[in-house]
Amino acid sequence: MGVGEIFRENTSGNPLQKMELSEKGVISDQFRNILQPALWFTMLPLNVMGVVTNIINIRVFIEQGVRNDNTNIGFMCLSLCDLLGCATLIPYSLCYIVRSTDGLVNHYTCTAFGVLFIYAHVGLQNMSTWITVYISLIRSLCVVFPLKVKLIFTPKTTTIVITFIVIIFISLQVLYSSFTSLVWVFVPEFNTTIAFITDSPTTEVVLYYHQLITNQISPVLAVCIVSINSVLMTKKLIQVKKWRLKNSSDSASTDTKGDMTSNRAKKPLSSKDIELIKFINTTASIFLVCNLIGLIPGIAVMVFPGVSFQGVNQNLFYIAFHIRFWFDAVNASINFFFYIHVSSRYKSAFATSFKMCSNPQLRDD
Repeated sequence: MGVGEIFRENTSGNPLQKMELSEKGVISDQFRNILQPALWFTMLPLNVMGVVTNIINIRVFIEQGVRNDNTNIGFMCLSLCDLLGCATLIPYSLCYIVRSTDGLVNHYTCTAFGVLFIYAHVGLQNMSTWITVYISLIRSLCVVFPLKVKLIFTPKTTTIVITFIVIIFISLQVLYSSFTSLVWVFVPEFNTTIAFITDSPTTEVVLYYHQLITNQISPVLAVCIVSINSVLMTKKLIQVKKWRLKNSSDSASTDTKGDMTSNRAKKPLSSKDIELIKFINTTASIFLVCNLIGLIPGIAVMVFPGVSFQGVNQNLFYIAFHIRFWFDAVNASINFFFYIHVSSRYKSAFATSFKMCSNPQLRDD
């Protein structure tokens, strides 16, 4: 089942039979007709906000420096993918405005062209997912094997890995889209020609594996890896807090310079490292919440029968994917607010970038 089938309208078959089938499913036509437009209408401001906040993020990470910092390279590329991911969801939201103001016929044509942007969004979302995985993996390995990892994961390595991620998911999307086409069909009911996205019946195997990789295997594997990395970094943070609590009284009572130096030498992580771990864990937490909910389509396909474009649970099929895209928009649009709250370095770079250094609230940690 390809992504094009999520949005393609069925112009064949008996409409009464189609309605009868959908009413037997888990979700009724009435519920779908209410929820589906609501999701896309509310997604529009989310995606506009995502475009704005990710432009800010990119500017700030460039200000922090991306030539010699693996984390900044990763976060800048992540923000770029999120920016484009939000931008590619906007056209489909606008189609529902077209439907409410200009009727159903133009809505069909609008959504057909909107699907072309959805193809791009799916690829960008997978890129964003695996860049997040890579960032969390680097930091967790740095915590466990600090010296070895810094020698292996250089800025050049990071650039190569991210380029490889981009090439893989562009290739998958180009492969899928090459088996679909935009066609114009005359519809007698409307007495006009309408655009539709169609899939070739000879490409069923290719489309099946495309969906299996991008909607099931990829997100499940990513969630597992990020969860493990977050647990490792959180465990290290807890150890550092315990160490500080245990040694705070000794540090306060130490009078000699030599003893103070000795205490500092024992410190497991610097304040900068601790803040960076919190920063990455915040991003990972947003990622995990949104992507766990994004697994709904895959779970629905496995649990309920007929979760497909023309199946008994076709309404569940539509709603599940629309909910996934809604949480894609949330995941991509709200990072800025957590970044500026958690990271003093981000605050400082934000203030410098947008000439707000005179604001003491942004300068202070």
